[in-house]
Parts: sequence; structure tokens; C-alpha cells
Amino acid sequence: MTTDPTDPTDPTDPTGTGLTAVLRSHPGEHDVDLTVLTDAVEALTECAAACRACADACLDEEMVAELVACIRTDLTCADVCATTAAVLVRRPTDPSLVRSLVEACAAACGACATECERHAGMHEHCRACAETCRRCERACRDLLAALG
Repeated sequence: MTTDPTDPTDPTDPTGTGLTAVLRSHPGEHDVDLTVLTDAVEALTECAAACRACADACLDEEMVAELVACIRTDLTCADVCATTAAVLVRRPTDPSLVRSLVEACAAACGACATECERHAGMHEHCRACAETCRRCERACRDLLAALG
């Protein structure tokens, strides 16, 4: 991502309006690198939306009965990602809770990616969702490493 220090919407600019700026201006202590945290929250948010969109697209496929597991996995992943993102931006004080949520999210993303990959050859939405889930899984692993 290229950043422009004069862009007021640049998420890495502490005077801007992006997530990093909001987190950086928080008066509490920072327990993790804000770039890693922001990247994770953005990946989680994108993954939740992609999974919901994939589930909806699966419902419109002719052979929807063959996609039931994919739909359920998509919706589970979307819920876990959305919940994890919501908790991360609140700066929880219990490190074990954060670690557990991020680990669960990485697992949900991995499971969803694997399920969507099974259908990727026939359904473009499943291919795109699988890629998004894999990126989110990596972002979760990066965050876990940053958490120590």
C-alpha cells in the first residue's frame, strides 16, 4: 500500500481519519504494532464481507444442495471474523482472550478457505473467497506473532 502523507484519509497518518490514526490517538498503551493490528482488522473486515457475499452467491447457484457445507462455513467464518475485528478495535485488556479469538479466527479462515477451494473450479465467488480467507488467515498469524 502506497501512502501519501498529505492525504487526510491515509490510514498510516496519525492526523488523518483512518483506523491507524484512531488507534494511535487512543490514550491507552499500545500492546502491539499498530500497523499489524490495523492490517489484521482490515483483513478480518474484508474476509467477513467476502464470506457473506460468497454464501449469498452459493444460494443462487443451481446446485445449491451441494454447497450447503460451503454456505455454513462461509457464515461461520464471517461471524468469527466480524466478532474478532470488533473486539480488537476495543483494545481488550485480557491478552489470553485476544489470543484465543485470533487463533479461532485463523482456524475459521483456514477451514473456510479449504471448503471454498473445493468449489473454486466451478464457482468464481468461491475462488475469490478462498483467497480472501487465506489472506486473513495470514494476517491473523502475523498478529499472533506480534502479540508474542
